Amino acid sequence: MFGAVAIALLGGAVVGMSRSINGRLTMTKGPFVASVWNHAIGFLLLTVYIVFVHRVGLPLLGQTPAFFFFGGVIGAFFVAISSHVFPRLGAARSGLLIIGAQMITGLLIDYLRGTAEFHIGQPAGVALIIVGIYLTRFSR
Repeated sequence: MFGAVAIALLGGAVVGMSRSINGRLTMTKGPFVASVWNHAIGFLLLTVYIVFVHRVGLPLLGQTPAFFFFGGVIGAFFVAISSHVFPRLGAARSGLLIIGAQMITGLLIDYLRGTAEFHIGQPAGVALIIVGIYLTRFSR
């Protein structure tokens, strides 16, 4: 369990750094160019990793159910949006808004799918994030 938590925390830190770097690129080239570069480099690195480390060929597009491609569409949309807002709102405020929206969406998905036990700490945690978002309005 600790290993998964540590990896999740590392992932959050890496996302924050990535958004900051893409935000800088957005200021000169625009959010969609930043998103294209983000995805092109990511695709290249993951392809090399899958082919050479796992020694697995890439699955054919025809063998992949169409629904699975929506994850890529949503991911590209997320990168473009966050690249646009990070330089305008700042890293802390953007991060809180993104995390807050992820928490709310995650709770809704878990609730609607019935995949997780509900306990009062979950909406309380989301409420604390929303309060944190509100409090960042007063920071300079």
